[in-house]
Amino acid sequence: MRAEKQMITITVKQASALAEDCLRINHLNTLVQREIAEGNHVRAKTLSERARVCAWQTFNVLIRMGAKKPKGYCEPDTV
Repeated sequence: MRAEKQMITITVKQASALAEDCLRINHLNTLVQREIAEGNHVRAKTLSERARVCAWQTFNVLIRMGAKKPKGYCEPDTV
């Protein structure tokens, strides 16, 4: 049986916010790489945590909008 294609609708404002989050995560990754190269591991760890939090929040926004969790996904505290 083929899975049905389902559509969700989001506003331009919502899509723009998600796009901004993606850019923020990408920028934080760039900064993490720069700090690692300079040997600033404490700062890299801080920036990495900020990227992780942003990615997690963005994931949860998408789930609330109707996205499906990936196959095999389990909540972090259940691992």
